[in-house]
Amino acid sequence: MNPVRNSSCKAHLASAAALVLGVLSPVVAQGGLPPLQVPPQNPITPQKSILGKLLFWEEQMSADNRVACGTCHTFAAGGGDLRRVVHPGPDNIVPSPDDTFGSPGVIRSDASNDYLPSTQFGLNPQVTPRSSPSFLFGAWFPENFWDGRARGTFVNPETGQVSIPAGGALENQAVGPILNAVEMAHDARTWAQVSGKLANVRPMALATNLPADMAAAIAGGTTYPQLFEAAFGSPGITAERIGFALATYERTLVADQAPWDQFQRGNPQALTPQQVNGMNIFNGPGRCNLCHTPGLFSDRQFRNLGLRRIQDDIGRQAVTGNPLDGGKFKVPSLRNVGLRTQFMHTGQFTNLGQVIGFYNGGGGPNQQNKDPLLRPLNLGPQQRGDLQNFVANGLTDPRVRDGVPPFDRPTLASQRIPPAGFLFGPGTPGSGNRMPAMLAGVPANVGNAEFKIGVGNAVGGTAALLAVAMNRAPVGSQINGVNINVDVWTGALLNTVIHGATGVAGAGYGTVRAGLPVDPSLAGMTAFVQWIVWDSGVPSGASSSQGADIRFF
Repeated sequence: MNPVRNSSCKAHLASAAALVLGVLSPVVAQGGLPPLQVPPQNPITPQKSILGKLLFWEEQMSADNRVACGTCHTFAAGGGDLRRVVHPGPDNIVPSPDDTFGSPGVIRSDASNDYLPSTQFGLNPQVTPRSSPSFLFGAWFPENFWDGRARGTFVNPETGQVSIPAGGALENQAVGPILNAVEMAHDARTWAQVSGKLANVRPMALATNLPADMAAAIAGGTTYPQLFEAAFGSPGITAERIGFALATYERTLVADQAPWDQFQRGNPQALTPQQVNGMNIFNGPGRCNLCHTPGLFSDRQFRNLGLRRIQDDIGRQAVTGNPLDGGKFKVPSLRNVGLRTQFMHTGQFTNLGQVIGFYNGGGGPNQQNKDPLLRPLNLGPQQRGDLQNFVANGLTDPRVRDGVPPFDRPTLASQRIPPAGFLFGPGTPGSGNRMPAMLAGVPANVGNAEFKIGVGNAVGGTAALLAVAMNRAPVGSQINGVNINVDVWTGALLNTVIHGATGVAGAGYGTVRAGLPVDPSLAGMTAFVQWIVWDSGVPSGASSSQGADIRFF
């Protein structure tokens, strides 16, 4: 490594580490949180924490550059997801009683990262079958995910060797979504592909408005291999190190400054009289404290609330194999729950009033294996209102609510680029009156080796052209009755095959993949693209998609 370049890199990392030191100081939690246990195999360091923060918000960790850990777990939602999308459940019918609400992930792609329709979601973003839980207090739980499948023994995903014998649930949870083909990966993605990609991308190339510590860490062009070297002593990027860094960052996010914490520290004005009454109801007739033990506000157990039939989601039983665990899910912490917009592992409730009403009525209607602690509470309107006030406001850390350090974050590309891209103009329907769908949501960042544009909802088993031009076509342009949105007369035409059952309307799909060069002059330019699909089932002989802007940055 160049000694001058290495010296500059170390200076930037030292600056970032200084900013992180303020994050690390409250790790020994106060105000009622249990002590934070850190596995000795993964001690907290400033260099590892800032690397973990970068990776947590790094959309380039996903196969399509649209999903970071922080996409589904954001501070504004109390550590969960502000988005709420229906999942059809086992019967694959919407709406139906087994529907749940989860987080949109990636559009399915095959092992080559070409688009491939999903059985349940087609060429729409796939959806997780459970609501995203808060990640903020995962460090205090011996097992993570709703069903606890991320257990305390962390096994190196690449070598199969035990890295952390006990206390590694957070590391297990951190690496899970990265190879999950619904959440962040294409089919058959490997850790070697993830590591190789991170080694060659510019850190945080897709994000804007970086917090100061993140900006300092990558100032001057610091690379991921250099960041891994600062954190671990050598530049190798491995699954184990990714998990270690992500878990370290998460362990620095100690949300222990809620009004309840200040009240416990001796400030009687920290809670309003209504919130004090709500706290007393929480610990008394509301019976909330029986499962949401004050401090962590969870007893860290798994319970069945009667929300769903066990056969729709067996929950904890899938981990333990014990039928008595059927339909049980983790009791989450209620800290910062007032920021959430969906509740329960099903995501079925959208406000705390509904949740309190659910418990006031004794829980859900499904009695099989239902927790015996649940029973009707008969709380009156004033009691329910004060209880909601306490839970929503008394347990919310204002730093989490306001997004201030250490709970700050960048703006992600997926917040700026619509899922299907920047679409414009009319398309032309083909067979079955189906109009080809443009898939142009992959960020067009300079150097993106996985850039691609896809088409779906076309007739199957035919051919197509992707028209690429530097100008839009005049409004109202047509060729043989087919709507044209881009300047095909001066642009390029790329041939591709449309897959899917031959002649079947809506079954066709295809992809054009083209790595974008590392050419800074592209930044700020816009190209225009449109699909034209040959279709013998319509008089014009072709159909077309909407156009899309490809905005390089």
